[in-house]
Amino acid sequence: MTSHPIPAVHAPAGTFKGFTADGCAQFPGIRYATSERYDVPVPFSYGSTEHECTTPAPYPVQLCSTIELNLTGIHYENLPQEESCQYLSITVPEGATPESRLPVMVWYYGGSYRNGGCDNPFYDRSPIARENGVIVVGINYRLSLLGFVKNREGGFANNGLLDAIEGLRWVNANIAAFGGDPSRVTIFGESAGGDLVRCIMLSEGTDGLYRRAIIQSDPIGTWENRGEMERKILDELNELPVDAPVERILEAQHAITDHVTEKGLARHMIFAPHAGVYPLPAKEEEGKRLREVAPRHDLLIGTNARETASYLGGKKIASALDSNVLTRWIIELYLHKMSKAVFTEPTRKFARCYAGHGGKVHLYSYFWRKDRHLIGAGHITELALLFGGKGIEGTLIAQGLPESTFLEQGKPLRRVWAEFAKTGEICTKRIEGMIKFE
Repeated sequence: MTSHPIPAVHAPAGTFKGFTADGCAQFPGIRYATSERYDVPVPFSYGSTEHECTTPAPYPVQLCSTIELNLTGIHYENLPQEESCQYLSITVPEGATPESRLPVMVWYYGGSYRNGGCDNPFYDRSPIARENGVIVVGINYRLSLLGFVKNREGGFANNGLLDAIEGLRWVNANIAAFGGDPSRVTIFGESAGGDLVRCIMLSEGTDGLYRRAIIQSDPIGTWENRGEMERKILDELNELPVDAPVERILEAQHAITDHVTEKGLARHMIFAPHAGVYPLPAKEEEGKRLREVAPRHDLLIGTNARETASYLGGKKIASALDSNVLTRWIIELYLHKMSKAVFTEPTRKFARCYAGHGGKVHLYSYFWRKDRHLIGAGHITELALLFGGKGIEGTLIAQGLPESTFLEQGKPLRRVWAEFAKTGEICTKRIEGMIKFE
Protein backbone atom coordinates (compact mmCIF):
# COMPACT_ATOMS: atom_id res chain seq x y z
CA MET A 1 0.00 0.00 0.00
CA THR A 2 1.31 3.45 -0.91
CA SER A 3 2.36 5.62 2.02
CA HIS A 4 2.40 9.38 2.29
CA PRO A 5 3.52 11.87 4.95
CA ILE A 6 1.11 13.41 7.44
CA PRO A 7 1.13 16.53 9.63
CA ALA A 8 3.65 16.47 12.46
CA VAL A 9 2.57 15.54 15.99
CA HIS A 10 3.74 17.91 18.73
CA ALA A 11 4.28 15.99 21.97
CA PRO A 12 6.14 16.81 25.20
CA ALA A 13 9.07 14.60 24.12
CA GLY A 14 9.41 16.26 20.70
CA THR A 15 7.81 16.75 17.31
CA PHE A 16 7.23 13.59 15.27
CA LYS A 17 6.63 13.31 11.54
CA GLY A 18 5.10 10.01 10.51
CA PHE A 19 3.35 8.61 7.45
CA THR A 20 0.17 6.74 6.57
CA ALA A 21 0.10 3.11 5.47
CA ASP A 22 -2.38 0.25 5.80
CA GLY A 23 -5.13 2.63 6.87
CA CYS A 24 -3.14 3.93 9.83
CA ALA A 25 -0.75 6.69 10.77
CA GLN A 26 2.64 5.11 11.52
CA PHE A 27 5.34 6.54 13.79
CA PRO A 28 8.14 3.95 13.96
CA GLY A 29 11.50 4.22 15.68
CA ILE A 30 10.93 6.84 18.40
CA ARG A 31 13.64 6.81 21.04
CA TYR A 32 12.17 6.91 24.55
CA ALA A 33 15.38 6.42 26.58
CA THR A 34 19.11 5.77 26.39
CA SER A 35 21.35 3.62 28.55
CA GLU A 36 24.92 2.81 29.39
CA ARG A 37 25.73 -0.88 29.42
CA TYR A 38 24.21 -2.66 32.45
CA ASP A 39 22.78 0.63 33.70
CA VAL A 40 19.24 1.92 34.13
CA PRO A 41 17.47 3.65 31.23
CA VAL A 42 17.58 7.45 31.13
CA PRO A 43 14.55 9.25 29.61
CA PHE A 44 15.22 10.81 26.21
CA SER A 45 13.69 13.93 24.65
CA TYR A 46 14.08 15.27 21.14
CA GLY A 47 13.62 18.81 22.42
CA SER A 48 12.75 21.32 19.73
CA THR A 49 13.96 19.14 16.85
CA GLU A 50 11.57 17.31 14.54
CA HIS A 51 12.05 13.56 14.31
CA GLU A 52 11.31 11.87 11.00
CA CYS A 53 9.63 8.56 11.83
CA THR A 54 10.44 6.66 8.65
CA THR A 55 12.61 3.74 9.78
CA PRO A 56 11.62 0.72 11.90
CA ALA A 57 13.18 0.57 15.35
CA PRO A 58 16.48 -1.34 15.44
CA TYR A 59 16.38 -4.65 17.28
CA PRO A 60 18.02 -5.24 20.66
CA VAL A 61 21.35 -7.08 20.51
CA GLN A 62 20.60 -10.79 20.10
CA LEU A 63 21.57 -14.10 18.52
CA CYS A 64 19.61 -16.32 16.16
CA SER A 65 16.64 -18.21 17.59
CA THR A 66 16.44 -21.71 16.10
CA ILE A 67 12.85 -22.13 17.28
CA GLU A 68 11.62 -18.85 15.80
CA LEU A 69 13.62 -19.47 12.64
CA ASN A 70 11.84 -22.81 12.24
CA LEU A 71 8.44 -21.29 12.94
CA THR A 72 8.55 -17.89 11.27
CA GLY A 73 11.71 -17.84 9.15
CA ILE A 74 13.16 -14.84 11.03
CA HIS A 75 16.95 -14.45 11.04
CA TYR A 76 17.35 -12.11 14.00
CA GLU A 77 21.13 -12.15 13.76
CA ASN A 78 20.96 -10.49 10.32
CA LEU A 79 18.68 -7.61 11.35
CA PRO A 80 19.80 -4.09 12.38
CA GLN A 81 20.65 -4.16 16.09
CA GLU A 82 21.57 -1.55 18.67
CA GLU A 83 22.81 -2.00 22.22
CA SER A 84 20.94 1.05 23.50
CA CYS A 85 17.74 -0.21 21.92
CA GLN A 86 15.15 1.86 23.80
CA TYR A 87 12.79 2.68 20.94
CA LEU A 88 9.06 2.44 20.53
CA SER A 89 6.75 2.57 17.52
CA ILE A 90 3.18 3.85 17.36
CA THR A 91 0.29 2.89 15.07
CA VAL A 92 -2.76 5.16 15.09
CA PRO A 93 -6.06 4.68 13.20
CA GLU A 94 -6.07 7.14 10.32
CA GLY A 95 -7.95 10.34 11.10
CA ALA A 96 -7.34 10.35 14.85
CA THR A 97 -6.69 13.74 16.44
CA PRO A 98 -5.61 14.81 19.94
CA GLU A 99 -9.31 15.12 20.74
CA SER A 100 -10.02 11.45 19.84
CA ARG A 101 -8.90 10.06 23.22
CA LEU A 102 -8.63 6.52 21.88
CA PRO A 103 -7.81 3.49 24.03
CA VAL A 104 -4.13 2.53 23.90
CA MET A 105 -2.69 -0.99 23.71
CA VAL A 106 1.02 -1.37 24.52
CA TRP A 107 2.66 -4.53 23.15
CA TYR A 108 5.64 -6.36 24.66
CA TYR A 109 7.15 -9.04 22.41
CA GLY A 110 8.16 -12.50 23.55
CA GLY A 111 11.21 -14.59 22.70
CA SER A 112 12.40 -16.14 26.00
CA TYR A 113 13.99 -12.81 26.92
CA ARG A 114 16.57 -13.64 24.23
CA ASN A 115 14.92 -12.51 21.01
CA GLY A 116 12.45 -10.08 19.51
CA GLY A 117 11.84 -6.48 18.57
CA CYS A 118 8.82 -4.20 18.47
CA ASP A 119 8.94 -3.74 14.69
CA ASN A 120 9.18 -7.39 13.79
CA PRO A 121 6.87 -7.59 10.72
CA PHE A 122 5.14 -10.54 12.40
CA TYR A 123 3.76 -8.04 14.96
CA ASP A 124 1.83 -5.90 12.49
CA ARG A 125 -0.06 -3.43 14.66
CA SER A 126 -2.23 -2.11 11.81
CA PRO A 127 -5.07 -4.69 11.76
CA ILE A 128 -5.91 -4.27 15.45
CA ALA A 129 -5.72 -0.48 15.24
CA ARG A 130 -7.56 -0.11 11.93
CA GLU A 131 -10.40 -2.51 12.69
CA ASN A 132 -11.07 -1.49 16.28
CA GLY A 133 -10.23 2.18 16.70
CA VAL A 134 -7.39 1.73 19.18
CA ILE A 135 -3.81 2.98 19.21
CA VAL A 136 -1.20 0.21 19.36
CA VAL A 137 2.34 0.84 20.61
CA GLY A 138 5.27 -1.58 20.48
CA ILE A 139 8.12 -1.13 22.97
CA ASN A 140 11.70 -2.40 22.70
CA TYR A 141 13.62 -3.55 25.78
CA ARG A 142 17.10 -5.00 26.35
CA LEU A 143 17.47 -8.77 26.26
CA SER A 144 19.57 -11.61 27.67
CA LEU A 145 22.96 -10.76 29.19
CA LEU A 146 22.53 -7.06 28.51
CA GLY A 147 19.03 -6.79 29.95
CA PHE A 148 18.41 -9.41 32.63
CA VAL A 149 21.58 -10.29 34.49
CA LYS A 150 23.68 -7.57 36.10
CA ASN A 151 24.24 -3.95 36.98
CA ARG A 152 27.49 -2.04 36.55
CA GLU A 153 28.64 -3.04 40.04
CA GLY A 154 28.29 -6.75 39.28
CA GLY A 155 25.08 -7.48 41.18
CA PHE A 156 21.74 -8.66 39.83
CA ALA A 157 19.64 -6.18 37.87
CA ASN A 158 16.35 -6.00 35.97
CA ASN A 159 17.35 -3.43 33.36
CA GLY A 160 15.20 -4.90 30.58
CA LEU A 161 12.18 -4.63 32.87
CA LEU A 162 13.13 -1.05 33.72
CA ASP A 163 13.27 -0.34 29.97
CA ALA A 164 9.74 -1.69 29.56
CA ILE A 165 8.48 0.51 32.40
CA GLU A 166 10.29 3.60 31.11
CA GLY A 167 8.70 3.10 27.70
CA LEU A 168 5.31 2.91 29.40
CA ARG A 169 6.04 6.17 31.19
CA TRP A 170 6.80 7.77 27.80
CA VAL A 171 3.45 6.54 26.49
CA ASN A 172 1.61 8.05 29.45
CA ALA A 173 3.32 11.39 29.02
CA ASN A 174 3.04 11.67 25.23
CA ILE A 175 0.27 9.51 23.78
CA ALA A 176 -2.45 12.17 24.13
CA ALA A 177 -0.73 14.16 21.37
CA PHE A 178 -1.23 11.18 19.04
CA GLY A 179 -4.93 10.88 19.90
CA GLY A 180 -4.65 8.42 22.76
CA ASP A 181 -6.17 8.38 26.23
CA PRO A 182 -3.45 7.88 28.87
CA SER A 183 -6.12 6.84 31.38
CA ARG A 184 -7.09 3.86 29.18
CA VAL A 185 -3.80 2.05 28.60
CA THR A 186 -3.75 -1.74 28.33
CA ILE A 187 -0.42 -3.57 28.46
CA PHE A 188 -0.28 -6.90 26.64
CA GLY A 189 2.32 -9.47 25.72
CA GLU A 190 2.90 -13.11 24.89
CA SER A 191 5.38 -15.68 26.24
CA ALA A 192 8.28 -13.69 27.76
CA GLY A 193 6.28 -10.59 26.80
CA GLY A 194 3.35 -11.87 28.87
CA ASP A 195 5.78 -12.61 31.67
CA LEU A 196 7.08 -9.05 31.36
CA VAL A 197 3.52 -7.72 31.65
CA ARG A 198 3.06 -9.72 34.86
CA CYS A 199 6.35 -8.30 36.16
CA ILE A 200 5.28 -4.75 35.33
CA MET A 201 2.13 -5.36 37.36
CA LEU A 202 4.19 -6.61 40.29
CA SER A 203 6.77 -3.82 40.04
CA GLU A 204 7.05 -0.90 42.37
CA GLY A 205 5.58 2.37 41.15
CA THR A 206 3.67 1.18 38.06
CA ASP A 207 0.03 1.37 39.17
CA GLY A 208 -0.75 4.66 37.47
CA LEU A 209 0.87 3.72 34.16
CA TYR A 210 -1.83 1.34 32.86
CA ARG A 211 -5.43 0.37 33.51
CA ARG A 212 -5.73 -3.19 32.16
CA ALA A 213 -3.44 -6.09 31.30
CA ILE A 214 -3.46 -9.06 28.93
CA ILE A 215 -1.10 -11.95 29.65
CA GLN A 216 -0.76 -14.58 26.91
CA SER A 217 1.08 -17.88 27.41
CA ASP A 218 3.26 -16.80 30.31
CA PRO A 219 5.78 -19.56 31.18
CA ILE A 220 5.30 -18.96 34.90
CA GLY A 221 6.41 -22.50 35.66
CA THR A 222 9.99 -21.54 34.81
CA TRP A 223 10.16 -19.18 37.81
CA GLU A 224 10.75 -21.95 40.33
CA ASN A 225 14.25 -22.82 41.64
CA ARG A 226 16.14 -20.24 39.58
CA GLY A 227 18.68 -19.10 42.18
CA GLU A 228 21.64 -21.37 41.44
CA MET A 229 21.30 -21.00 37.69
CA GLU A 230 21.08 -17.21 37.89
CA ARG A 231 24.16 -17.05 40.14
CA LYS A 232 26.18 -19.12 37.68
CA ILE A 233 25.18 -16.83 34.80
CA LEU A 234 26.06 -13.73 36.81
CA ASP A 235 29.45 -15.16 37.76
CA GLU A 236 30.26 -15.98 34.14
CA LEU A 237 29.24 -12.55 32.91
CA ASN A 238 31.27 -10.85 35.66
CA GLU A 239 34.39 -12.47 34.23
CA LEU A 240 34.07 -10.13 31.25
CA PRO A 241 35.07 -6.47 31.54
CA VAL A 242 32.15 -4.04 31.53
CA ASP A 243 33.36 -2.56 28.24
CA ALA A 244 33.88 -5.87 26.43
CA PRO A 245 32.96 -5.75 22.72
CA VAL A 246 29.37 -6.73 21.98
CA GLU A 247 30.69 -9.66 19.94
CA ARG A 248 32.41 -11.03 23.04
CA ILE A 249 29.20 -10.72 25.07
CA LEU A 250 27.29 -12.62 22.40
CA GLU A 251 29.96 -15.33 22.43
CA ALA A 252 29.53 -15.61 26.21
CA GLN A 253 25.76 -15.78 25.82
CA HIS A 254 26.08 -18.56 23.26
CA ALA A 255 28.36 -20.52 25.61
CA ILE A 256 26.04 -20.01 28.58
CA THR A 257 22.90 -21.09 26.73
CA ASP A 258 24.66 -24.12 25.29
CA HIS A 259 25.82 -25.40 28.69
CA VAL A 260 22.80 -25.15 30.97
CA THR A 261 23.09 -27.97 33.49
CA GLU A 262 19.91 -27.37 35.51
CA LYS A 263 17.34 -30.15 35.27
CA GLY A 264 14.22 -28.26 36.36
CA LEU A 265 11.76 -26.12 34.44
CA ALA A 266 13.88 -22.98 34.91
CA ARG A 267 16.26 -24.15 32.18
CA HIS A 268 13.51 -23.58 29.60
CA MET A 269 13.86 -19.79 30.14
CA ILE A 270 17.31 -19.11 31.52
CA PHE A 271 17.06 -15.31 31.25
CA ALA A 272 14.25 -13.58 33.14
CA PRO A 273 13.67 -10.80 35.67
CA HIS A 274 14.92 -11.49 39.20
CA ALA A 275 12.45 -11.61 42.07
CA GLY A 276 13.52 -9.44 44.97
CA VAL A 277 15.64 -7.16 42.77
CA TYR A 278 14.34 -3.63 42.11
CA PRO A 279 11.64 -3.00 41.03
CA LEU A 280 10.27 -6.50 41.77
CA PRO A 281 9.21 -7.71 45.21
CA ALA A 282 10.64 -10.88 46.72
CA LYS A 283 8.59 -14.02 46.06
CA GLU A 284 7.20 -14.01 49.59
CA GLU A 285 6.01 -10.40 49.11
CA GLU A 286 4.11 -10.99 45.85
CA GLY A 287 0.80 -11.60 47.63
CA LYS A 288 1.03 -8.27 49.40
CA ARG A 289 1.74 -6.53 46.09
CA LEU A 290 -1.19 -8.27 44.37
CA ARG A 291 -3.54 -7.07 47.10
CA GLU A 292 -2.57 -3.55 46.07
CA VAL A 293 -2.73 -4.14 42.31
CA ALA A 294 -5.60 -6.53 41.65
CA PRO A 295 -8.59 -4.38 42.67
CA ARG A 296 -7.45 -1.60 40.32
CA HIS A 297 -6.50 -3.49 37.16
CA ASP A 298 -8.66 -5.82 35.06
CA LEU A 299 -6.84 -8.89 33.77
CA LEU A 300 -7.28 -11.07 30.69
CA ILE A 301 -5.03 -14.12 30.94
CA GLY A 302 -4.77 -17.53 29.33
CA THR A 303 -2.84 -20.20 27.49
CA ASN A 304 -2.95 -22.25 24.32
CA ALA A 305 -4.21 -25.82 24.40
CA ARG A 306 -0.96 -27.36 23.11
CA GLU A 307 1.66 -24.77 24.12
CA THR A 308 4.76 -26.93 23.78
CA ALA A 309 3.76 -28.26 20.36
CA SER A 310 5.55 -25.33 18.72
CA TYR A 311 8.88 -26.48 20.15
CA LEU A 312 8.50 -29.71 18.17
CA GLY A 313 8.16 -27.87 14.87
CA GLY A 314 10.80 -28.96 12.39
CA LYS A 315 11.70 -32.15 14.32
CA LYS A 316 11.33 -35.11 11.99
CA ILE A 317 10.74 -37.70 14.70
CA ALA A 318 7.94 -35.60 16.20
CA SER A 319 6.29 -35.22 12.79
CA ALA A 320 6.55 -38.96 12.21
CA LEU A 321 5.00 -39.82 15.58
CA ASP A 322 2.27 -37.23 15.14
CA SER A 323 1.30 -38.39 11.66
CA ASN A 324 0.76 -42.00 12.76
CA VAL A 325 -2.57 -42.61 14.49
CA LEU A 326 -0.95 -45.43 16.52
CA THR A 327 1.81 -43.24 17.95
CA ARG A 328 0.23 -39.81 18.14
CA TRP A 329 -0.73 -40.44 21.76
CA ILE A 330 2.98 -40.31 22.66
CA ILE A 331 3.23 -36.77 21.37
CA GLU A 332 -0.01 -35.72 23.01
CA LEU A 333 1.02 -37.17 26.39
CA TYR A 334 4.31 -35.26 26.29
CA LEU A 335 2.61 -32.04 25.20
CA HIS A 336 -0.02 -32.27 27.92
CA LYS A 337 2.54 -32.90 30.64
CA MET A 338 4.94 -30.10 29.64
CA SER A 339 2.27 -27.56 28.73
CA LYS A 340 0.53 -28.15 32.06
CA ALA A 341 3.77 -27.76 34.07
CA VAL A 342 5.21 -24.70 32.34
CA PHE A 343 2.09 -22.79 31.27
CA THR A 344 -1.41 -24.01 32.10
CA GLU A 345 -1.42 -24.82 35.81
CA PRO A 346 0.82 -21.90 36.90
CA THR A 347 -1.36 -19.54 34.85
CA ARG A 348 -4.56 -20.86 36.44
CA LYS A 349 -2.97 -20.55 39.88
CA PHE A 350 -1.99 -16.93 39.21
CA ALA A 351 -5.48 -16.14 37.89
CA ARG A 352 -7.09 -17.64 41.00
CA CYS A 353 -4.70 -15.71 43.23
CA TYR A 354 -5.41 -12.46 41.38
CA ALA A 355 -9.15 -12.97 41.68
CA GLY A 356 -8.74 -13.87 45.33
CA HIS A 357 -7.08 -10.52 45.93
CA GLY A 358 -10.05 -8.67 44.45
CA GLY A 359 -9.14 -8.53 40.77
CA LYS A 360 -11.55 -9.00 37.87
CA VAL A 361 -10.11 -11.85 35.78
CA HIS A 362 -11.08 -13.34 32.43
CA LEU A 363 -9.36 -16.71 31.89
CA TYR A 364 -9.19 -18.10 28.35
CA SER A 365 -8.06 -21.18 26.47
CA TYR A 366 -7.03 -20.99 22.81
CA PHE A 367 -7.47 -24.15 20.73
CA TRP A 368 -7.56 -23.20 17.00
CA ARG A 369 -6.47 -26.15 14.79
CA LYS A 370 -5.33 -28.18 17.79
CA ASP A 371 -6.35 -31.43 16.08
CA ARG A 372 -5.36 -30.46 12.55
CA HIS A 373 -1.62 -29.78 12.64
CA LEU A 374 1.44 -30.76 14.68
CA ILE A 375 1.79 -27.19 15.99
CA GLY A 376 -1.95 -26.46 16.08
CA ALA A 377 -2.83 -24.37 19.17
CA GLY A 378 0.89 -24.30 19.97
CA HIS A 379 2.93 -21.53 21.53
CA ILE A 380 2.78 -18.20 19.61
CA THR A 381 0.33 -19.59 17.02
CA GLU A 382 -2.43 -17.22 18.18
CA LEU A 383 -0.21 -14.27 17.25
CA ALA A 384 -0.65 -15.02 13.55
CA LEU A 385 -4.36 -14.31 14.01
CA LEU A 386 -3.93 -11.47 16.48
CA PHE A 387 -1.59 -9.53 14.18
CA GLY A 388 -2.94 -10.70 10.82
CA GLY A 389 -0.24 -13.14 9.70
CA LYS A 390 1.84 -10.62 7.75
CA GLY A 391 4.68 -12.30 5.88
CA ILE A 392 4.21 -15.79 7.35
CA GLU A 393 2.90 -17.56 4.27
CA GLY A 394 5.07 -20.60 3.57
CA THR A 395 6.50 -20.74 7.11
CA LEU A 396 5.77 -23.50 9.60
CA ILE A 397 3.56 -21.29 11.76
CA ALA A 398 1.26 -20.71 8.77
CA GLN A 399 0.38 -24.43 8.89
CA GLY A 400 -0.06 -24.47 5.12
CA LEU A 401 -2.59 -21.61 5.10
CA PRO A 402 -2.39 -18.35 3.10
CA GLU A 403 -1.80 -15.01 4.81
CA SER A 404 -5.34 -13.92 3.94
CA THR A 405 -6.76 -16.64 6.21
CA PHE A 406 -5.12 -15.13 9.29
CA LEU A 407 -6.11 -11.59 8.40
CA GLU A 408 -9.76 -12.58 7.93
CA GLN A 409 -10.22 -15.27 10.59
CA GLY A 410 -8.33 -13.26 13.17
CA LYS A 411 -10.90 -10.44 13.21
CA PRO A 412 -12.99 -11.89 16.08
CA LEU A 413 -9.89 -12.44 18.21
CA ARG A 414 -8.63 -8.92 17.57
CA ARG A 415 -12.06 -7.56 18.45
CA VAL A 416 -12.14 -9.40 21.78
CA TRP A 417 -8.70 -8.10 22.74
CA ALA A 418 -9.60 -4.53 21.71
CA GLU A 419 -12.99 -4.60 23.48
CA PHE A 420 -11.28 -5.70 26.67
CA ALA A 421 -8.87 -2.78 26.28
CA LYS A 422 -11.81 -0.42 25.87
CA THR A 423 -14.16 -1.68 28.58
CA GLY A 424 -12.53 -4.42 30.67
CA GLU A 425 -15.27 -6.77 29.48
CA ILE A 426 -15.29 -9.72 27.07
CA CYS A 427 -17.69 -9.26 24.16
CA THR A 428 -18.20 -13.01 23.68
CA LYS A 429 -17.62 -16.05 25.83
CA ARG A 430 -16.51 -18.14 22.90
CA ILE A 431 -15.16 -17.77 19.38
CA GLU A 432 -16.21 -20.94 17.62
CA GLY A 433 -13.27 -23.22 16.93
CA MET A 434 -10.74 -20.77 18.36
CA ILE A 435 -11.07 -19.61 21.95
CA LYS A 436 -13.26 -19.98 25.01
CA PHE A 437 -13.45 -18.19 28.34
CA GLU A 438 -14.13 -19.57 31.80
